[in-house]
Amino acid sequence: MAPATRPCPNCAAEDPADYPDLHRDDWRMGQCRNCDLVYLLNPPGYEALVEDFAWEKTWVFEKAARLEARPLMQRADLATRWRHKIGRKPDAVRYAEWFGSGNLLNVGCAGASAQFPGFTQYGIEISAELAELANTNLAPHGGYCIHGPGAQAIREFPDAMFDGIILRSYLEHEEHPRPVLEQAARILKPGGRAYVRVPNFGSLGKRIFGRNWVGLRYPDHVQYFTLATLRDLAERTGFTVRLLNPLRLPMDDNINALFERRAT
Repeated sequence: MAPATRPCPNCAAEDPADYPDLHRDDWRMGQCRNCDLVYLLNPPGYEALVEDFAWEKTWVFEKAARLEARPLMQRADLATRWRHKIGRKPDAVRYAEWFGSGNLLNVGCAGASAQFPGFTQYGIEISAELAELANTNLAPHGGYCIHGPGAQAIREFPDAMFDGIILRSYLEHEEHPRPVLEQAARILKPGGRAYVRVPNFGSLGKRIFGRNWVGLRYPDHVQYFTLATLRDLAERTGFTVRLLNPLRLPMDDNINALFERRAT
């Protein structure tokens, strides 16, 4: 396990406020007194995420735990997952609209099973098993996946290589989100964008369900963003935020946004 208390992953401030309502088992939550970011004080560390807490393993456990704790609500949610696709364009269409075409990097790409016309895809994946699968899927189309922590692996790409970057359901897992975004700004072409999706800690669902909120996952979600703290992180790393779900945001358990490089 990582040291007992880490500095704020956004502003690097020490001495966070304790957040005992969200402690679970040995995992301790805190809130930065400087920028208000809520984050796990003692994350498991990269090595544990590679195997012990790999997403494809923890999700199976989390799904079963939710079903046991709230069977009616969870079964209803699983039976109506289609609702999240209402009015939403397919990913291939959205990525073409946002990024045009060219080189596309997916950070936290899992097995990289989807192909998007007009793009050569590249990936970063911390899970050894999924990274191997991603390389199998990407190599025939001219891309590849780097296995390793995002904050380290992203440094291997050259400046201004990518037209778009996908950070979908990723930043909440990344122990060092600020260096990742700083590197993202470096490897994006002028006019490039990053798509960001994170759980919405300011949502109505979080206020209603508290410690039982669907967005809480221990220990692989290591920070939790409101729109304000996400904007703060973006500004510190050279981006502006274009919110994609402004009307639904208060009710939405996720924040969906485009990070656009600020002009230099």
